[in-house]
Amino acid sequence: MRPVELALQVLERVAEDQPIGASELARRMQLPKATVHRLLIVLEHCGWLERDGDGRAQWSVTLKPVAVAGRAIERKSGLRMAALPVIDELRRTTDETVHLGVLEGDSVVLMERFDGAKSVNRFLPIGTHWHLHWSSAGRAILANFPPDRQAAYLAQPLLKRRSTEPLEPGELAAELDAVKAQGYAITIGGGEARSSSVGAAIFDKQGFPFAGLSITGAVERLTREKLEALAPQVAAAAHRISMGMSLA
Repeated sequence: MRPVELALQVLERVAEDQPIGASELARRMQLPKATVHRLLIVLEHCGWLERDGDGRAQWSVTLKPVAVAGRAIERKSGLRMAALPVIDELRRTTDETVHLGVLEGDSVVLMERFDGAKSVNRFLPIGTHWHLHWSSAGRAILANFPPDRQAAYLAQPLLKRRSTEPLEPGELAAELDAVKAQGYAITIGGGEARSSSVGAAIFDKQGFPFAGLSITGAVERLTREKLEALAPQVAAAAHRISMGMSLA
């Protein structure tokens, strides 16, 4: 299994640092260059990676992972079919950028992004992932977890906000109670991108919060008051998607 494991690690690292040369990749992964180069060639042959550059080859991930992930998610939940018309309508009525994230372990993975006309500080690529408590959509999901699973998440050592600032479990638990009661979560100025957002959870047929919907924009523009004004639309859109999931 070691070669397969290494190949997957190479694929993930290229996705994080692309475009990147074989020598630099080997240095960052602390692996022999010959091993890394061999795995790059295999992944290229299988359609997962591609290289460009007039001089030394620079490696990047192809669109194959997106296609595979899309098929996997659609087969598992039908989420995209239920969500895309709702997301498009939310984007058109607000002119804001809308994100759809899916729960994966203790993280949210960005599955879809509909770009609005209004400003954002940074456009997140599809596949970006972040801890649940770092985003409004993630906090909305976390707030609706079953009590035992939420408690296990809060019991993690050294919970932090996006910066190095410690986050007390009791403080986060109180925030999650408020999020569940109001039906949405708000984050202000989260991350290096200096973005703010409002998000709500999406539920599957069993009532489990497996995804989240959010509107995101520049922190200088999306004040808490503006996010509060957008919250009912986001919550209603998430509810419509959840209803679509229950009928799928």
